[in-house]
Amino acid sequence: MLTKTKYLFIIAITFMFTGCASVTESGYYWGSYSETYYEYIKAPSEQSVTNHLNELNDIVNVSEKKGLKVPPGIYAEIGYITAKRGDKDSSINYYRQEAEFYPESKGFIERLITDQK
Repeated sequence: MLTKTKYLFIIAITFMFTGCASVTESGYYWGSYSETYYEYIKAPSEQSVTNHLNELNDIVNVSEKKGLKVPPGIYAEIGYITAKRGDKDSSINYYRQEAEFYPESKGFIERLITDQK
């Protein structure tokens, strides 16, 4: 017989796996985003930043080829990394692309652009 704790644990695990399944079928291509982002945060270096930026650009390219919408935040993240590297004009263009694809982010994106000028 299952104790109440074991029963709740089994239910929680079931919901977790169900949630994961829907994420992979979200209609977005995420590539290896989680892995490169983790490395970028865990061990920040020029190489980990470059690897993550390359993955972000790959996500954009593959999404376009597959006819998928670029996942939310990808353009903004490319813009952020580009700004940190000193290319403010390109970063503003990426920020604007994010706001175009995701209008709900416009207020936040406008603040990023204003802070950058």
